[in-house]
Amino acid sequence: MQTQDPQIEIKVSKQALIFILGLISMLMPLSIDMYLPSMPTIAEKFNVADSTVQLTISCYLLGFSLGQLLFGPLTDSYGRRKVLTFGLIIFIIAALCCGLAANINQLITARFFHGIAASATTIVINALMKDIYRDRDEFSKMMSFVMLISNVAPLLAPIIGGFILFWFDWQANFYVLSLMAIICLGLVTINIPETLAKSKRDKFSIIRILSNFIALFRHRQVFTYMMIGAFSGAGLFSFLSLGPFVYINLHGVASINFGYYFAINILVMIFMNTLNSRLVRRVGSIKMIQLGLLIQFVMTIGMAITSIFYLGFFFLVIFIAGYIGCISTIGGNCMAVILDCYSHIAGTASSLAGTIRFAVAGAIGVLLSTLVSTHTTTAVTNNLTEWLMVGSMVICNFLAVGLFLSVRNIKRKKHDLSTR
Repeated sequence: MQTQDPQIEIKVSKQALIFILGLISMLMPLSIDMYLPSMPTIAEKFNVADSTVQLTISCYLLGFSLGQLLFGPLTDSYGRRKVLTFGLIIFIIAALCCGLAANINQLITARFFHGIAASATTIVINALMKDIYRDRDEFSKMMSFVMLISNVAPLLAPIIGGFILFWFDWQANFYVLSLMAIICLGLVTINIPETLAKSKRDKFSIIRILSNFIALFRHRQVFTYMMIGAFSGAGLFSFLSLGPFVYINLHGVASINFGYYFAINILVMIFMNTLNSRLVRRVGSIKMIQLGLLIQFVMTIGMAITSIFYLGFFFLVIFIAGYIGCISTIGGNCMAVILDCYSHIAGTASSLAGTIRFAVAGAIGVLLSTLVSTHTTTAVTNNLTEWLMVGSMVICNFLAVGLFLSVRNIKRKKHDLSTR
């Protein structure tokens, strides 16, 4: 396979590379989505409140967020392949520990380390693809293909999780994850070379790492795009935190059928990723971010009206699907803009963007869990859980749209100054 960098030699075909990286990128969404139908069962088995089980997602996101701060600089200093291999090994061990947890505290702790390990895969994929595809729009296009593969995970995960819960028990979800990570480790060992030449690596230095992070924070446009991706994506985790309880407990969806409703979200996401891969070279990453945010905005208005006026479960499902379907388009193009500015420290830039995104998501998850737990007796009967979920998604989109308008205003002012 030929690359834009003549120093990088990939022995497998472009299609094989996309498939392998897509398979690896499945691990993160599978780790969240596959056991969603089991969350009410876990609460029952461990005799804890629903809000306590929600912490398994929040702590996973916290570990994922913190892990990116660690693995991002490491991959810029020691290469992509070593960090990816190490992350997959820890992922295998952490998944097994989740399955073997004897109580909710052990599960929450194991999920934290599970998130740390999963962060290595996301960081390396972004940085590795940027090594190969230097052009911003080409990077976004190729990442769209990777995301098309990885989107099969959240499409099938809740369905698979529902059948696992029906035939086995919730622990089997994590044993399956461990097995899949072992397969990914074998594929990486055989097929994925190192894409970061030693001459291009940053010498590992705490001072250098901190200075790189400070530079990223001080770049106003880059930091704003990080926050746009963070708030847009946080709406998804508002749904992941409360959606199973809204669908199953409030609207009476059977656990085994939850995955089919969740699949609607992913089908829309696949459509949007396909649209992005075809349009981004023509209109650019910024226009695709704008399109994604506009669709999300319309969906949030629809969700709010549906919940306020009790228009029915059908409309709620459709509007949520439209919202979640745009998240990859917005996040992927935001990442393309960020890495275009800092391709020389792609791992560090990707790690900071990911850390901010999942820190925001984790914080919102904890906040929602706290609000639900303080109204345990009335959360379902008076639709409070649904209102909290929808309200959180609306606020997240409004913040993302406001940030996008502000960054466009920054560029417009700079253009006006340069033409004077």
